[in-house]
Amino acid sequence: MAEEIYDVVFMGGGSSGYQGAIRAAQLGCRAAVIESRDLGGVCLNRGCIPTKTIKASVDVLHLARRAREYGLQGDSPRPDIAAIIARKDKVVGLLRGGIAQLFRKNGVSLYEGCGRLLSPEELEVAAESGSTRIRAKKIVIATGSRPLVPEPFSGNKKGVLTTDEILALSAIPASLVIVGAGAIGVEMASIMAGLGSAVTLVEVEGRILPREDAEMSAYLARMLKRQKIKIMTGVKVTEVTPGQKIKLSLSDGRVLEGDTVLVAVGRVPNIEGIGLEKVGLGGTRGPIPVNEHLQTATPGIYAAGDVIGGWLLAHIAFCEGIVAAENSAGLASRMDYRVVPRCVFSLPEYGAVGLSEEEAKERFPTRAFRFPLKSLGMAQAMGEWEGLVKLVVNEKNGQILGGHIIGPHAGILLAEIALAMRHGIPARGIMETIHTHPTLSEAVLVAAQAACGQAIDMLPDHNPA
Repeated sequence: MAEEIYDVVFMGGGSSGYQGAIRAAQLGCRAAVIESRDLGGVCLNRGCIPTKTIKASVDVLHLARRAREYGLQGDSPRPDIAAIIARKDKVVGLLRGGIAQLFRKNGVSLYEGCGRLLSPEELEVAAESGSTRIRAKKIVIATGSRPLVPEPFSGNKKGVLTTDEILALSAIPASLVIVGAGAIGVEMASIMAGLGSAVTLVEVEGRILPREDAEMSAYLARMLKRQKIKIMTGVKVTEVTPGQKIKLSLSDGRVLEGDTVLVAVGRVPNIEGIGLEKVGLGGTRGPIPVNEHLQTATPGIYAAGDVIGGWLLAHIAFCEGIVAAENSAGLASRMDYRVVPRCVFSLPEYGAVGLSEEEAKERFPTRAFRFPLKSLGMAQAMGEWEGLVKLVVNEKNGQILGGHIIGPHAGILLAEIALAMRHGIPARGIMETIHTHPTLSEAVLVAAQAACGQAIDMLPDHNPA
């Protein structure tokens, strides 16, 4: 049988692979995707969507437990972990099926199996039924990443889970130690504490979310402690001893015990066994280097998503897959990482875009302007008044350098700030835009008013002219 020939083949059907393949098909390319596990990759199957589906159950549980605050009577509900996981699996299955339908409607071919490069124009797909060879004018490596499990956690120690494995729990652990207080660790701490686990969060750096704004990190840490989450920073796990209780020896001499340990210390790119040496990329030991067009050092070979490192965010992978597809189709698209919104789906949420206050002050004449949600009518009406909006602004021209929000729907509220930053709209542009009342978005409006010296709903002492 003759080999199938495609204009572009994506190695991986995750965030960058499936979006890129559909974009390539829109541009008239004959496109194919090779996927060894599940369509949608980490985000849909073992990351963004599963965690947010479980968190939705925790959010409802949190509100139900506060029913009396809202004038409601009723028994306190309890989590049913089996039902929560079943609901998560249903949501994931529906969305995965949606991608398959999109492939069919757009004429994208799907090869189920492990892809391996044979040359810059040929690949092999190994499946249970046998091997298939396909040819491609262009290839996009989008093989994603997997959880990093460093020493001393490696070796399949009983009770030590990765961020993939914890999403399939059959029982809620009475005590949980989470190692790593980045976005995933903080998010899972909130979720598991909400489900009833006694959570301890361990971070080697001096604070949680060490790459984010220091003030907002401290604020969120206070909120987590109110959820009875214990936070230990500036310590490293030196030894793990499995047993009826898992013992974690720390660098400061203390010993922690937990029923379960979650390792959330980062991810590594999936580059082994995919044939990089066959296309002149065999020297790669970490993420695959690319230029702004997502081209690798080998002509005709592109890479996108977690496999190239940088921002390990699904929405970045979406954009990278599309840019790689457009360039493979002959366009001249570029990745622009100047404005990258990100969100930690903790309770409450933390959303950020652009520079922290500390980073901005190193580069620009900077002032930060804050508005607490407790002063906002809609937040009080919702009973969700814990939170803060912070704008980091260039004093000379009013351009927004960074936006930081803690509170309900922070990820959604952040979009307005990201849009302004992306298109060079200063804080005045937000101030002069009418915002619906009463909504949480007015908190962003008041912060922008403060940046322009015109805040109405702030005391004069906090509203410098």
